[in-house]
Amino acid sequence: MVGLSLLAVLYIFVDQLSSLNPFVSSWDQVDFTLAMDRYDLRAMQPHFPGYPYFIFGGMLVNSLAETSNQALVLFNVLVYGSSILPVYFLGKRYIPGVSAFLVAAAIYTASYPLIIVNQPMSEGAALAAFWWYFWSIAAAESRPAGKWMLLPLFLFSILLGIRLSYIPMGIGLVYLIYRKWAKREIALGGVVKYVLIAGLFQLIWVGALVISEGGIVNFLELAFGFTGGHFQEWGGTSVSNELSIWARMKTFLFTNILWWGIFSRTTVLMVLYIVIGILIFLPASNRKIYKEGSFHLGTLLLFAYAVWALFAQNIDKPRHILPIALLLAFLGLTIYLKKWSGGYAGVLVIVVIIAQAMISSDYLQNQAELEPAVYQLADYLEEQQEDFILYTWEETRVLQFLKMPYPHKRIYTYKIFLHDQGLYKGKTIYLTNSVVDGFRSQGFEPGGKLEKVETFTSDKIFDPVYHKIILYKWTP
Repeated sequence: MVGLSLLAVLYIFVDQLSSLNPFVSSWDQVDFTLAMDRYDLRAMQPHFPGYPYFIFGGMLVNSLAETSNQALVLFNVLVYGSSILPVYFLGKRYIPGVSAFLVAAAIYTASYPLIIVNQPMSEGAALAAFWWYFWSIAAAESRPAGKWMLLPLFLFSILLGIRLSYIPMGIGLVYLIYRKWAKREIALGGVVKYVLIAGLFQLIWVGALVISEGGIVNFLELAFGFTGGHFQEWGGTSVSNELSIWARMKTFLFTNILWWGIFSRTTVLMVLYIVIGILIFLPASNRKIYKEGSFHLGTLLLFAYAVWALFAQNIDKPRHILPIALLLAFLGLTIYLKKWSGGYAGVLVIVVIIAQAMISSDYLQNQAELEPAVYQLADYLEEQQEDFILYTWEETRVLQFLKMPYPHKRIYTYKIFLHDQGLYKGKTIYLTNSVVDGFRSQGFEPGGKLEKVETFTSDKIFDPVYHKIILYKWTP
C-alpha cells in the first residue's frame, strides 16, 4: 500500500514539474506575475497586502523557469510537495505509520488543490505553510514550553506573509498559549511574552512593506482602500454579494467545499468519498477516536476559517475554501483509518489515491495546454481588421498583460458606458457578457441592439468566473 501511494505521489510531482501552467488568465494572476518584474503595491503589482514571501519565493526559482508566472507556479509546486511531511507527522500522532502515509498521499494527490497549486497564485504555497503551521502547534503542545513555542509563532508570520486571508488560523496560537497557561507551564508574563514575539515576527514582513511604501501613512491608506473595496464592493463577501444567507451557505457547503474542493467536480471521487463518509458513521468497537485531542485543534482551525470564508471571502471563487476541504479530508480519513484499522480499510484509501492521481494528471496537462477563454478572446480580436473598441469587466487586466494592440477598457456603470461609447463614433463597439451582466445587475437593460458575435470557452474548474466569454457587438 505504501509503495502504490508513493508511486502516485511521485507520479503527480513529476507531472506537476513537467506541466507548469504557462497562462496568466485572471486579474489576481496578473497582479502576482507583474510583481516579479517590479514590486509596487500602488500599481497592484501585486495587490495589497503584497504577499512578500510568495513573491520572494518566486524570485528564488526564477532562473529555473521560462517565464515569471511559471516561476511562481514552480515555487508553489516545490513548497506544496513538502507538505506531505507535516500531514504524515500529524496523522502518525493518531494512527499507525502506514495509515498516516496513506492519509498524506490522499491529501497530496487531491485534484482541485493541485489545479490551484498549478496557477501563479499564492494559495499553493499558503496551503503548504498551513500544514507546517498546523503540525508545529501540535508539536509545541506536546512538548514543554520553551524553544518549540517559537516555531508556530514564526510559521504563522510566514503563512500571513504568503496569504493574509489565513489570519483566522491565528486561533491555533490562542489555543496553544491557552493550553500552556492552563497546564501552568507558563504564567501571565509568559503569555504576554509570546504574544509580543508573535507580533515581532509579523513585523518582519509588515515593516518591510511599510518601508517600501514610504511610511506608515501611505501603507495604511493602501490598507483601508483595499479592505474597504474587498468587504463593501468587489470582494464577493456576504456584504457585497446579493445572495441570501441560505443560498450562500448552500453554495459554500455543497458546491464549493464538497463538489469542487473534495470531489473535484468528478462523480468517481464523489462516490468514493461518500462511501468513506458512510463507513465513518457506522457503528464500530473503537469509539475513542472522537476524544483524541488532536482533532480538537484541527476542528478548531476548520471552523474558524469556515466562518471567515463564508462571510468574508468571494463565494464565486471556490479556491477560497481549500483549507476547509483539505482539513475535512484529513480529519475524515484519519478517523476512518483509526476506526476501521485493517487491510481492507487501506485498500479503499488506495483506490482514492489512484483515482485522484489519474484525475489530477489529466487536469494538470489540460491546464498547461488548453488556452483560457480570455486568451481566445484576445487572439480573435487581434485578427479583426476594422476599427473597434472593446469594453470589458475584469478581462482587460489580462489583455493589458498580453499587450494587445487594440483599444480596450474596463467599464463600471451603464451611464458611463453610454457617454464613453459616444467618443468612438464610426468604430465597432464590442462588449463582453460580463459587462452586459453587470449592467443588468445594476438595473439597466442595454438600450441598443446586442448581437452575439462569438463565444469562447475553457474548463470551468480552471477559471470558475471567466470560463465562458461571450463577445457582443453593440449598436446604439
